[in-house]
Amino acid sequence: MIAPAKGLLKITGYIYLTFAGISALVGILGLAGSGFLASIRPEGFIFARAFRTHVAPDGAMPIFLVFLLLFAAYRLFVGVMTILNNDNIDKAGTLGLLGKIDLWLVIGITAFSVFFIDGFSFIWFAILSYIGTIMLLRGSAQNDFRPGKADRSEARAAKLFLIPAFLGLTLITYIPLASVFGLSLFDWRIPGAPVFGGLVNYIHLFTENFFFWTSIRVTIIYAFITVIIGMVYSMLIAILLNRKMPGRAVFRTIFYLPFIIPVVASFTVWRLLYSWQGPINSIVSMLGGDRTHFLANDATIIPALAIVAVWASGNIIVIKMAGLGNVPRTYQEAAEIDGANAWQRFWKITIPCMTPIIFYNMLMSLVTHMQVFVPSLMMAAGGSAGRATVPESYLFMTFTMYREGFMNSFMGRANAIAFIFFILVGIFTAILFATSKSWLFYEGGDPR
Repeated sequence: MIAPAKGLLKITGYIYLTFAGISALVGILGLAGSGFLASIRPEGFIFARAFRTHVAPDGAMPIFLVFLLLFAAYRLFVGVMTILNNDNIDKAGTLGLLGKIDLWLVIGITAFSVFFIDGFSFIWFAILSYIGTIMLLRGSAQNDFRPGKADRSEARAAKLFLIPAFLGLTLITYIPLASVFGLSLFDWRIPGAPVFGGLVNYIHLFTENFFFWTSIRVTIIYAFITVIIGMVYSMLIAILLNRKMPGRAVFRTIFYLPFIIPVVASFTVWRLLYSWQGPINSIVSMLGGDRTHFLANDATIIPALAIVAVWASGNIIVIKMAGLGNVPRTYQEAAEIDGANAWQRFWKITIPCMTPIIFYNMLMSLVTHMQVFVPSLMMAAGGSAGRATVPESYLFMTFTMYREGFMNSFMGRANAIAFIFFILVGIFTAILFATSKSWLFYEGGDPR
């Protein structure tokens, strides 16, 4: 059988040989001290700067240069194999496997080029390296006539299209997260140099820092109150706005607008509403109650902030309106024929059909509200966030992290709080996923 990708693989083989030579040349010149990479020290994003300066200032680049030499040897091997087997369909699976390994090596080079080489001066090498990898994967797929070729071809295409998303998650999420954990192991008070301290920051937070435990409690209470009230409020408003009534489009716009108003502007307005002489206190006084400092009293801070967050949940209302519109009318009609009243139809039909949307909104709201930060800066101590004394109810984990890192200059502790915060959000997310199996309903069956 004639190999359809014979010509493509032959060209690919020569491309691999060319890049093997370039990689070897860069590595050898760098190790010899005469290459353009020899004078470049790992300087990249802020996530990696502490490692660059203090952990491995001179060790990272030689390791990378040795890696380039190994990469050159591997590409030389792949190039020779591709040229020798470009017309051998029995070797297509082997070439595909070599291409997958090469893809992971190139991803590693890309990560190092972005995060550790200053000015992105080596990113061109990583980008051009993908050309040969894609050609090899494409050519090997065309020559692969084993059973299940269509499935493998679709899988390869999916993986290739997922490369940008994977790189984005790796470079913007996973590597910074690993850097946060690494920095949390250092006793580092800027502008001084970090000193490796192991778990000293975690021990301090859990045994000596009273505000840390307070921040966990305040964050969890605020998130739970806001999520629960927000779910009920958004469902109620969505049901009302889904009814046929005059001016429905206007009301939908009114309830959605708070979501697109800038956060700082929203909290500025609400700070005036909550003030001692504001409308809310005036109404309370007219009804015979006592005026109170809503934003300075620990008993009222969290409920007051929760109301602001719920008021701004226009996006959730829109999503639930769309979900209500997709509840099968046939279910409602069948229940109505069977004698079910409005409440029974809502509880037994509407809510089960809405559970996937409720789950999504609940998950997104939980993660969003646990990351609350702006109220602490805008409203702490009645709007003076710079005051020495801040009410406990403003000590959210994000604000505590900010205060430790940028106000008290303890960057190691700030990174430790950030990593603990990540674990805490992960725990609540896992709990939500685990418990959802008992109440989630999918009309077409469970996608899992």
